[in-house]
Amino acid sequence: MVSHLRSDIRNSTYDGMFAHMFATLTGGVFLTGFALHLGMSDLEIGLLAALPFLVTVFQLPASYLILTNGRRKGIAFWAALSARITWAPILIVALFPWHSSSNRVSLILVLIFLSYTFASISYVSWLSWMSDLVPEETRGRFFGTRNMLCGASGMIIMVIFGKLMDSFHGRSLGALPVGFTLTFGSALLFGIVSLSYIKRVSEPIHGVAAPFQVSGYSKLLSTPFRNPNFRLFLSFAFLWGFSVYFASPFFTLYFLRELNYSYGFVASLGMLSAFADLVGMHIWGRISDRVKNKAVIGFAGWVAVFLPLAWVTVRPESLFMPVILHIVGGGFWAGINLCLNNLLLSISQKENRTFFLSTYNIMGGLGAATGPILSGFLLNAMGDLNLHFFTWHIIPLQFIFLASTLFRMLSFQILRRVHEPEEIGIGEAIRIIRSVRGLNFSNGFNSLLHPFVAIEKEDRDQFPEKNGPNRPSRNT
Repeated sequence: MVSHLRSDIRNSTYDGMFAHMFATLTGGVFLTGFALHLGMSDLEIGLLAALPFLVTVFQLPASYLILTNGRRKGIAFWAALSARITWAPILIVALFPWHSSSNRVSLILVLIFLSYTFASISYVSWLSWMSDLVPEETRGRFFGTRNMLCGASGMIIMVIFGKLMDSFHGRSLGALPVGFTLTFGSALLFGIVSLSYIKRVSEPIHGVAAPFQVSGYSKLLSTPFRNPNFRLFLSFAFLWGFSVYFASPFFTLYFLRELNYSYGFVASLGMLSAFADLVGMHIWGRISDRVKNKAVIGFAGWVAVFLPLAWVTVRPESLFMPVILHIVGGGFWAGINLCLNNLLLSISQKENRTFFLSTYNIMGGLGAATGPILSGFLLNAMGDLNLHFFTWHIIPLQFIFLASTLFRMLSFQILRRVHEPEEIGIGEAIRIIRSVRGLNFSNGFNSLLHPFVAIEKEDRDQFPEKNGPNRPSRNT
């Protein structure tokens, strides 16, 4: 059984690495650059950024489907395949010239919407599947290691294709630059490779809903809202998603259009952020198993709160500040992203858990979808308006960043009221963090070279009979 679990974890990790390559090449700087190439307005770019969150509403029927047939692996696989295959027609539409650029933009937005829809359905199935596959006591370290390696793969692929985009600048294949053609074509290939690994992961037995549960579908939908603690968490998810994505989709636009950074430099910044995320996932994964998740989110979250404000001070000629902000941001966002997922699993009910997961994703998604649409509308309305605050000269994008900071501060007031089992205060968490030994670069790089050493140790702790009578447990 231990060997089987280790194999599942390894295949899931490889799946995540190639899936992250696909996501990296079809998002971020590449998707924003693609939008600029197509001539999208700020409002259309905001709508593009909102699409992956608008589609979270489809997770509810997906949850019902999971509940009634229990086949999470099949749903996750086929939905992921559909999401990735959809990029083939996106590439075809972009390759050929159109008489009306607005028609081409509209069709591409529809196809991207379909891709995100299938990806959203796949995600909720996959998360429910993994929550049963990975033991709770090792979940933090598993996701930390997995996310760390996913970040490493994304970091490498971002730099390679960022340089490729610069090297093919000005060269076109039909109506689409060669760089975009190679980037999206490679993304499709990586997405298919990831599916070959996910097929090898086993699925724990997942009971099919009893007839009375199926007939009470409306009652199931309302279950997460009847839990007061989870209802608070849903309020936080909505406001946090709104406040983060009110500004987040426009950072890349800020880099490319306002600061005039090249694709290569933006990709290099992304590499630094991904490297910080990579090391941070390893560190925060270990810490979260000690101090729980809410304390980590509270500690790391205040850095994320003030990051948009820091970007307002960056000037086009500045190279030092972007580097520092990407390193700091990547390291602390790693803890937030890891522990938000773990906190969600910790406070959601095991019975009908997929409805808790999908409801959380929908609420957070609605907030994250509303944010960029509203900010895109405001940017379109402000046009080239210049704002003055004492001696500061603020352009519309920087105003959006300032507003995002205020919204993020407000959302943390809701998180403080959410209760996590066995939670501790931030002050106590800081004391424990300072006492944790071995969180140094030596251990961090060792995990990069040998990512499954920690998993094997966890197996020995979980199944002590394999340690032998004279081999002490790590907890001794």
